[in-house]
Amino acid sequence: MKKLLVAVDNSALARKVVSLATEQARALDADVVVLCCVDASYASTTADYVIEAGEDPGDFGSALDEQNTAEAAVRQALAELQGRGVRATGRVLAGESAETIVAHANQIGAAMIIMGRRHLSSFNRLLKGSVSAAVIERASCPVLVDVRAD
Repeated sequence: MKKLLVAVDNSALARKVVSLATEQARALDADVVVLCCVDASYASTTADYVIEAGEDPGDFGSALDEQNTAEAAVRQALAELQGRGVRATGRVLAGESAETIVAHANQIGAAMIIMGRRHLSSFNRLLKGSVSAAVIERASCPVLVDVRAD
């Protein structure tokens, strides 16, 4: 079975990425793994946090920290994917985003990575770096980047 890795965060762009992932999963008859990365210094655990079911994110109250925000983003994506008939599971992993996304894609044998691009200013790109550019450079599978503006 083919697997697609979908990288999400807590942004409006994540919904567009999930929509794109739905199209690709249906076209390729693939399972989807939704991944959200958190900075290791803010994570409540460094263990692989697996989320199996798409539950209503509204049931979890407001996210109080980065870990809860990441979990809510993954649950939202799972609810949308599973609501559209796509087989999906989710993970929250601690680590640097690009490195973690590529490593997990390799670990699960992903046929494709799907993610968004934030359209950072030149200054922010220099300061923070572009996660999507770093993933494209390091990935051993195709990377589909949704470049639509927020």
